[in-house]
Amino acid sequence: MKKSLLILFSLFFGLSVFAQQFEQEKINPDNFKDVRVYMGADFALQYQAISHSASIPLLDIKNNFNLPTANLSVNADLAPGISVHINNFMSSRHHNEAWVEGGYMVIDYLPFLPAAKDIMKYITIKAGVFNPNYGDAHFYRSTNGAVTTNPFVGNWIMDAYTTNPGMEIMYRNNGIIAMVGTNNGRMNYGRGNDLGKDLVFNWKLGYDTQVNEDLRLRATLSGYHVPKGHSGSYLWGGDRAGARYYNVMQAADADDNFRSGRWDPSSGQTEMTSLMANVFVKFHGLEVFGIYENMNGVRRELDQHFTQTAVQAIYRTGSFYFGTRYNRVSDNEGSTVVRTNFGGGWNMLSSVLVKLDYVNQQYDGAAHGDLDGGEFKGLVIEAAISF
Repeated sequence: MKKSLLILFSLFFGLSVFAQQFEQEKINPDNFKDVRVYMGADFALQYQAISHSASIPLLDIKNNFNLPTANLSVNADLAPGISVHINNFMSSRHHNEAWVEGGYMVIDYLPFLPAAKDIMKYITIKAGVFNPNYGDAHFYRSTNGAVTTNPFVGNWIMDAYTTNPGMEIMYRNNGIIAMVGTNNGRMNYGRGNDLGKDLVFNWKLGYDTQVNEDLRLRATLSGYHVPKGHSGSYLWGGDRAGARYYNVMQAADADDNFRSGRWDPSSGQTEMTSLMANVFVKFHGLEVFGIYENMNGVRRELDQHFTQTAVQAIYRTGSFYFGTRYNRVSDNEGSTVVRTNFGGGWNMLSSVLVKLDYVNQQYDGAAHGDLDGGEFKGLVIEAAISF
């Protein structure tokens, strides 16, 4: 009996070990023994009970299970300080077939260039097809079956995510973060301009420090720049897997909108500058994260100006967490979308998570057409396995 009570106590009140992870830690080249290939997988299943309303008839959403999603990753240690990562979507809301999300190489050490040993203590090179490191919001997003980094179910309303071929170089030393990157800005790689006309640029500056045992502070400022004359850049329109709230705010006679619940500048900007500022504070079990994002661009010869703000507060105790998120997006014509989340989760194991999310999202303004004044709200339970 005493042993059973001790196990139960440990599950509920054990020390919290699920700290927020941002950029991948540098690879220690001394740990390399031989070429090693290893695999991982992510699985997510939802039960959704959401209602929605607008001035037009909407799809009759049932309270039932959504399509399960799954990822399969292949990773390899190639040499001291060098690794490669490939991620595949095996089941997703938008694509029925299995397909490759992206793949890239991480270089934290140059075994073929010993003279660079000292500088590579602080440098990380990333090259391949991947989501650019623009802002910190993407560290909290669900990526198809990989949902354990997101304390809620849905991603941000204005969800910056794409997979473009490119390269990033990051410097880290004593908490200072400085990164520059470039990519071609496109997902349909052969349909744009020559590469010289289609390069886009991203950067990040920040500071991340563990002040003491109880307090961690992080602040970053990121930019994404699309020069004038680009054939059409992707940043917010690149998630081909689909949004995590299924079929919300869809007209009864409309085709499936796999991005349902989001509102953003979409893709196709021929000129754009976007900035994102983020603050993260962790004190004991409390984590607070904030977003301020501002974009100005041109799409189909029309000016765009979107602003996103968000604040999220999570409290972790043992294997459990609970919290809230407020997210607002507005455009230059005064239209808005506002979402509020309340929820929590239980990390049954380091690789198993069950979470409950209550969401309320409201639409206001002419940009939403027949959805102006509409809303959706309800509960989603999501179970996930990631290893």
